[in-house]
Amino acid sequence: MTRQAVQFVLQGDDISDLPVGDYLDLLRDFAVAIAVFVVVYAVGRRILLPAVERALSTQRVQEAVASAVVKTVHVAVLLAAFRLAIDVTDYGYLLSIPPTVVAALTVAVGFASRDIASNLVGGVFIVTDPKFNIGDWIRWQDKEGVIEDISFRVTRVRTFDNELLTVPNSQLATSAVVNAVAKSPRRISHTFHVGDDTDLGAVATILVEEAQASGNVLDRPTPTVRVVELDEGRAGVQARYWIDQPSREAFVTIRSEYLQRVNRRFNEAGIELPESW
Repeated sequence: MTRQAVQFVLQGDDISDLPVGDYLDLLRDFAVAIAVFVVVYAVGRRILLPAVERALSTQRVQEAVASAVVKTVHVAVLLAAFRLAIDVTDYGYLLSIPPTVVAALTVAVGFASRDIASNLVGGVFIVTDPKFNIGDWIRWQDKEGVIEDISFRVTRVRTFDNELLTVPNSQLATSAVVNAVAKSPRRISHTFHVGDDTDLGAVATILVEEAQASGNVLDRPTPTVRVVELDEGRAGVQARYWIDQPSREAFVTIRSEYLQRVNRRFNEAGIELPESW
């Protein structure tokens, strides 16, 4: 198809006025471009991307970094397929844009994409942070959940109500984020309020014994108990114990089982807990 025919179409003229020969050339070139794009993209998607994923898995690359690399390669495959498609049909010149148009587009895109740019930069910081990975349990502001995916613009977090939060990367990059499972072992603490006339030594013994009785609680560091407050006729006794390889599920399960055992022992010993404990 000639450049004159392309210009004819781009100007918005009635395509029915196009000479039959040029019309057939247009259809042929369009079909060739689509075929080239599909073939190149399929090769990249079926061969290149799996090869990259296998290479990253053998190198034990952090999952967040591996995901970012795979997404980048995917975009590169799309761009390469598009470029080859227009080059094969000799339409590469269509990508040539006058400098004045480029300048105008740059200004317009700059104003429109400030938030996008900040999210992209935030995504780079998140991906390159070795303590921030897919599968981590994080808390920020008044939200928490498990990271499911980190993309160029947003991070997707699954809450414990099974909701999916789409969080702009700039928000996480500029907020204080608590990674609850970044370190092992992890300490679990819980404060029990009892009457200040209660035998605090007996309370401490029960709290330590029930922590030691759990197969999920570490012997080292050892479970400990501290009196952390005395107020309005009540004493706050805090139990502290440590677990290995923490996760949200393990944290909740171990703490729940511990509280149930302590509650049973308190009932057997006649130790009452205030209604507001």
